[in-house]
Amino acid sequence: MSGRKGIGWTIWALIPVLVLAFHFGPGQDLERRDLAVRRHRDAIALELQATGIQAEAHASHLAVIEARRRALLAGVPGGSPEIETALERERLAYERAETAWEQVADAYGDVSDLLPEDADEIPRVRWSKARAQVRSGEIWAGAGELEALLQELDATQVGQGPLIRATREELAGARYYGARLMRLAGEPAKEWRAESMRARQQYRLLAEQAASDGSAVEVVRGYEDNVERVIDLEQMDRSEIEGRPLPSESPRGVRGGRPGNQGRPGVGRPGNRPDSRGAGTGRPIGDGW
Repeated sequence: MSGRKGIGWTIWALIPVLVLAFHFGPGQDLERRDLAVRRHRDAIALELQATGIQAEAHASHLAVIEARRRALLAGVPGGSPEIETALERERLAYERAETAWEQVADAYGDVSDLLPEDADEIPRVRWSKARAQVRSGEIWAGAGELEALLQELDATQVGQGPLIRATREELAGARYYGARLMRLAGEPAKEWRAESMRARQQYRLLAEQAASDGSAVEVVRGYEDNVERVIDLEQMDRSEIEGRPLPSESPRGVRGGRPGNQGRPGVGRPGNRPDSRGAGTGRPIGDGW
């Protein structure tokens, strides 16, 4: 289900490539126009590559969980060679994914810089950049951009229904990723609960809006299920969470401090101190929910 949704949004993101040249209009800098179109195509290609690398990273994450399960059943200590090897593969895989998503975010940032300030495509480009930032581990920066974009779209409304919903979905997912990673890293409950509450609010609003819009029952139920999954995060014991896979689109750690926590380091990978680099929808966000 999540795979089909991801492909759908990738196809949706291709649309601006076809209209960029039109919206620049006569009299605009042709060289700048052509550069924007080429860079946007580059960004889409990089995004497709990053999606594949992310899938490989998540597979390595599932391999760690399976190695631990086998070790537990066999009565082997937690630091077995098999687990250590799996952990190292996971670390390297998520570092590759982090780098790939950073490149995607940079590419979309270039497109935004090249477009006229009033270009109709800018909101979609901003959405794509923020989405990539979240997946690269820059959860707070990406969530902040999604929040700002959502406020602007809500103020205009006209013709922006699908993008508003997509933005709200990504924002809810970002808040969930952040809350879960914070909890796994041992952050104070007051802080990670603030993020989980925001995720829950967004998913509940999505469910209510989908119901009022007459969306399919499966769509409404999908959002409601996500509300329940956030509640599970809040109520489960930490050891239970550690035994469940991360969502497939989640980064492995967080880079950068949360707004309101300036001066504090970002959340590193669970069980490790963060280094200078940090770590690394009516639908469930991949495995692990």
